[in-house]
Formats: sequence, structure tokens, C-alpha cells
Amino acid sequence: MKTGVQKRQVFRNATMSVVQVIVTGGVLFILYRFLLNTIGVEQLGVWSVVLATTSVASLANLGLSGSVVKFVAKYVARNEEETVAGVIQTSAVSVTVFIGLVLLIAYPFASWLLSLVMPVANIKGALSILPYALLSLWIMVIASVFQAAIDGYQRIDLRSVLLMAGVLIHLVLCFVLVPTHGLMGLAYSQVTQAGLILIGSWLILKRRLPSLPIIPYQWNRKLFREMVGYGLNFQVISISRMLCDPVTKVLLTKFGGLSMTGFYEMASRMILQLRALLVEANRVLVPVIAGLQERNPNLIQNIYEDNYRLMVYIALPFYSIIIALTPSISEIWIGHYEAIFVIFSVLLAVSLCINTLSVPAYFSYLGIGKLKWNTLSHITTALMNAILGLTVGYIFGGIGVVTAWIFSSITGSLMIAISYHYSHKIPIIELLPKASRTSIIACLIGILSALLIHHKLNDRFDTIALNSIIILSFSIIVFIPFWLHPMRKRLMGWVTNELLNMKSRL
Repeated sequence: MKTGVQKRQVFRNATMSVVQVIVTGGVLFILYRFLLNTIGVEQLGVWSVVLATTSVASLANLGLSGSVVKFVAKYVARNEEETVAGVIQTSAVSVTVFIGLVLLIAYPFASWLLSLVMPVANIKGALSILPYALLSLWIMVIASVFQAAIDGYQRIDLRSVLLMAGVLIHLVLCFVLVPTHGLMGLAYSQVTQAGLILIGSWLILKRRLPSLPIIPYQWNRKLFREMVGYGLNFQVISISRMLCDPVTKVLLTKFGGLSMTGFYEMASRMILQLRALLVEANRVLVPVIAGLQERNPNLIQNIYEDNYRLMVYIALPFYSIIIALTPSISEIWIGHYEAIFVIFSVLLAVSLCINTLSVPAYFSYLGIGKLKWNTLSHITTALMNAILGLTVGYIFGGIGVVTAWIFSSITGSLMIAISYHYSHKIPIIELLPKASRTSIIACLIGILSALLIHHKLNDRFDTIALNSIIILSFSIIVFIPFWLHPMRKRLMGWVTNELLNMKSRL
């Protein structure tokens, strides 16, 4: 792929990833408000715990979903179309069989675990939606292989369009089914959404690679061993990562109750969705770096350094304004100020801000195929979360469980960033770039002023007026250091050049 074309595709992929996150975030906002009004926060907590419990079964994918991006990008760069088809089919067949068998075995264990952690009054409802949660998981794991292949082709824009259509269909189905079927309506909607995304992903791939059969059936032992060898670290990462959310929610339900779990689910989904605005735009670099590893590996370090400085520049005000507006978000989304939701949201925002700054290093490791520190980070996070969550949760209840998760997440994130700087001889102090240190102070002052304004003026203004005052005050405080920041000129130059290129092509 020529450099100019590749840059335009990367820009298009990043743009569509951001659009997808915005659309998905808007849908989730509407959906969760709708679910609170129709089935209530406890039933939302039941749904959250069931999904978290069943998600553990996706560990049987052998790390193939992560491997597919790397190997499709690798063989596309070599123009080996037949091998690309073999990678896709081998991964799809393997995941379909392994996940299907694991889900059959996991069903009685999941039923037993839900009976242990669920309040007696909610056990029947949880068990009734369990088969549908497992079925939708099976379908989505298979679809994830196809989506990873689309990413490997660097057509993340097409994948984004498909996923946006999926969440919109899911929203409509929930509006139709949940009022009459309750939790079961939510389960029906989830399975339907998963099936449509699976079909759509395969059709996109089939159009890109016509040699693919209507239904994947070929299995290549050599390719399987190659991908599993690379995917072993991915598998360990998947196991560690997938254990975190279920462990946190099970402990939270045990020590804090279903209502607290429901509000944690809302806070977590909100912050993760907002985080995805930055992360998904960054993820497009994985296949790019994988391709450069084959053609011009010397450019990778320059990409990382520019990427990290840009991430710091954007992430600092981004998470700061989220924290500043969290009390108002609670009043708009939930209908009143909910202290637990606000506390969880602030804690998660701090944690995910640090996590986001480790993303450039994380994706660089993925692209070059060195996964040691990504793997160690996830193992550390999972072990710390389980041990601290059980210990601190027993003493301090639900707040202790979430605090343990935050501390564990921050520790794992710092491991990745620090290790990358150390191994590539980048000064550790550059994790806080000199040009951004004034911006950090400005953001802290902006957060404190926003929370103070909300506390003092909440009873005097309506929500719209209060939010306008908070945003205005925050913007005034952070404007000068961010306007004077050298990254601002570079960012505007990149965007301007791309817009001019787009205009010249019209």
C-alpha cells in the first residue's frame, strides 16, 4: 500500500472508530436509562452479573482473535491471499468448536456459581437468561475472529459501520421486547444482535476475499500451530483480563448488593465507552505497525513517541472534564444525584486515564509481536484484583472491592508503560512530557473548581445552566496551557493536511 493511501486509510479508520464510539455511547445512554425505568437497577445488576459470569467461557478462543489481526496483516503485506484465507478459516473453525464445547461444559458450573452469589429472589431470573447469554457469547466470539480479520485488512471503517448498525438494532429490539418480556426481552435482543453482526462480518470478508467459501470449513494444522504459538500470550492475557470483570462484579454483589453492582455497571460502561473514543482511534495502528515490522521497522519508534505525546495531550483534559461533569451526568442519566455512581465513576476515570496513557505502548507491543509485558501486566492485575478485592471487600464492603480493582488496574497499566520506555531507552520521566506538566496542574485546578461549583450552585441553577457554567469555567482554566502546547500546532497541521487531501480528491 502506498504511503499516501495508507495514511488516508489510517485517518479514515480512526475517524470511523471515533464515530462508532460516539454512536454506541449515545445508544448505551438511552438504553440504560430505558432499562432503569422498565426493569430497575436490581434487574440490571442481575443482567450484568450473568454476562460477567458467562464471559469467562470466551477464554477457550486460544488467543486466536488477537492472532488473526497480526497474521492477516502479515500475509496481506506479503500478498499471500491463499494463506490469508487459511488463517481466517482455521481460526473460525477452531473457535467455533472449542468455544461450543466449553460452553456446554460451563453451563452447570455457571448455574451453580449464580446460585451462590445471587439473592434468592433473583436466582430464577438469572438462570432463565443464562442459556441466551451463553449463546450470544458463542456467536460473538466467532464474529470477533471475522472482525479481527477485517482489522488485519486495515478496513476498520467497515467494521465500525457494522457494529454501529448492530447496536442500533439492539436498541430497537429492546424497546420492543423488554416492556413485555423483561430480562428475557433483553436476552432475545442480545442473541439477535450477535447473529446479525456475525453474518455481516462474514459478508464483508467474503467481498474482500472472494476465495472464501460460503461457510468456513478448512482447517490448516501448520497455520493453527503458528497462530496458537503467537496467541499463547494472548490467551494468558485473555484469561487474566476476562477474570477481572467477573471477579469484581461477583465480589461486589456479595459485599455490596445488586443495586451497587447495577450502578457500578452503569459507571463502568460509561467510562469504558468514553475511553474507547481514544483507544479505538489508537487501535488502528496495530495492523499498521505489524505491516511496518515486515517492511520498515525503524519507523515504529517514531510512531510510538508521537502517539504517546498526542495521547497525553488529549487524555488529560478528556478525563478531567468527565470527572468534573460526573455529578451532573448522574442527575441526567439516573434522574437524581446517586453518590455511589459518582464515586465509582470518578475512581474509574482516574484509573482509566492512567490505563489510556499505556495504550500506545500496549499496541506497539502487539504490532511488533512482543507480548511479554502485556501478559505480565494482565496477570498482575488479575491476581491483585482477586486477592485485594476479597480482602478489602470483606472489611470495607463494595467500595473496598472497587478500590481494589482501581489500584490493581493502575499497577498493571504502569508496568506496560514503564517497561516500554525502559526497554527502548526512553527516559522514564518522559511518561510525563515536559510540555504537558503545566497542563496537568491546570486540569487538577479545573476539576476542583468544577466540583466546587456543582456543590455550591446545584440548588440555584437547572442542569443545563449548571453544566454550561462548569464547562465554561473548566475551559477558561485549561485553555491557555493547552493552546500554547506544541502538540496543538502539530495536531491541527495533521488534520488540515488530511482535509486538504480529501478536498483535492473530490
